[in-house]
Amino acid sequence: MTALRDHLDWLRETDTTVDVTEPVHWDGTVEAVAAEATRHGCPVVRFTETSGIARLVSGVYGGPDQFFSDDRDPWDRIAGALGHPPDGSYVDLIDRLARWEPASIDERPDAEPDATRCDGADLYDLGLPTTREGVPLVSLGVIAAEVDGETTWAPIAGRGRRSTELRLSVPRPFAEWCPPRTDVSVLLGVSAPVLIAALQAWTQGQPTPDAPALAAGLSDLQLATIDGRTVPAEAEVRVDGRLSGIDPKDAGRTAAWEIGQETTTVAVETTGIATREQPTIPFAPFDRPLADDVHLACLVEAAKLFRRVKNYWGVSPVRWIQIPVEGRLGLCIVSSEILYAGFEWQLANTLFSFSDLFDKVLVVDEQADPTDLARALDDMWVKAHPANDWVFSESHASSAAAPEYRDEDAGSRLYINATWDPRWDEEYIAPRVTMETAFSESVLASLADRWDELGLDEAVRPDRLDGDD
Repeated sequence: MTALRDHLDWLRETDTTVDVTEPVHWDGTVEAVAAEATRHGCPVVRFTETSGIARLVSGVYGGPDQFFSDDRDPWDRIAGALGHPPDGSYVDLIDRLARWEPASIDERPDAEPDATRCDGADLYDLGLPTTREGVPLVSLGVIAAEVDGETTWAPIAGRGRRSTELRLSVPRPFAEWCPPRTDVSVLLGVSAPVLIAALQAWTQGQPTPDAPALAAGLSDLQLATIDGRTVPAEAEVRVDGRLSGIDPKDAGRTAAWEIGQETTTVAVETTGIATREQPTIPFAPFDRPLADDVHLACLVEAAKLFRRVKNYWGVSPVRWIQIPVEGRLGLCIVSSEILYAGFEWQLANTLFSFSDLFDKVLVVDEQADPTDLARALDDMWVKAHPANDWVFSESHASSAAAPEYRDEDAGSRLYINATWDPRWDEEYIAPRVTMETAFSESVLASLADRWDELGLDEAVRPDRLDGDD
């Protein structure tokens, strides 16, 4: 699965999708409704009646928090958009994103772009959503540029616009790579592999223009060529134009990927707009903890860390790394075998050295379930002694970029060791208690029968609860 429309069809069949059929205006109202949806389980919200050419949708890559009573995980929609198996685990997903395996795009034949030119249309005609403060939401898209025969894609976030001008925030390394007066295309309604590849290429500390090849390594997406630029053929909207100005000042962030990044504002003078028939543009509500852009940024950052610590010590003790969307990039949880006493301290400091987003690292046992955030936080209080296992750095550590509870340039960082001490004998370690070990088979069978009689949710039947679910 690659194209956005395929993903939306899949969501309608397997997930919570809400259609807003009443007329809703793009100026403030659409964003407010989408923002409210993030507070109530993050359904996919489709606005079918707006005043612009495009239909709008939010939540296509988002999801509920892990404390929400639901059978879905926050990363399920992104996994589905990548064609990840429905029964695939989080460990498999993060390992796939961490592989960083570009695929050759020279061998792929060009496809015809699905979007056709809309003569006379301007940016206002699209009906792009804005916040109540007038901030345009040009999000969940990429900018494509070609320099010296090489095309790249970079993430974007909208700042302000006229009918023929987009003002976009882009990573500063991309602005330095792409000179003014370069012809570009702004692509909206693109697939998850395109978004993830753009983030991997320009927000991971080692910028590379190889975004199209990274996207090709994640999926079988079709590529087209527009004025020498390689673009995803299935993009819902393509705005062609030219970089008309670059402002090195950061005008403030509107997207999660901008946290911790040096950004530059660029102006794009539009020369033409092309859309698919009845185009759909996904967007992320502004500055919301569970919005789509936060989910994407958390997964991409976790995959980067997983890639870097894998075999860092000559072995692979780390089972998974998670930056939970509930912590909004401020917390990192790592499940790892503890190779020796003090290894957890080395592991935490290694993660801090590879990312400046978070200021808290929680180390949990290798048996920990990545889908059970409550258990990880419970271990933080039950297994970690505040006097011995909560370790603060010196107060002059660099301030992390994501947390918003302090503004000074320096402060302490914290790692919490919620693992069993590797020096302990096995008999001193409390056994893990599950439904299977706590009750006899006859009690479990009786409980399952009673569960059915009461008509409780089939997905949480006791006989289906095990250590991997």
